[in-house]
Amino acid sequence: MGAVPGWLRIGGPVVVLLVIAALLVWIIGAFLGFILKLVIGAAFVIGIAALVADANRQVSR
Repeated sequence: MGAVPGWLRIGGPVVVLLVIAALLVWIIGAFLGFILKLVIGAAFVIGIAALVADANRQVSR
């Protein structure tokens, strides 16, 4: 076998590192998206519950 070119010797680990970095960004992004949806959903539910409670208070007067 011939000598391995320099760009291939450097390029292999760089490609592996880029793939690992892309996977980490994807996983962290998905997790942050899930947390964001959870926070927005909780705020929505709390807001609706507050509106219902306020409406009940006004109706019972």
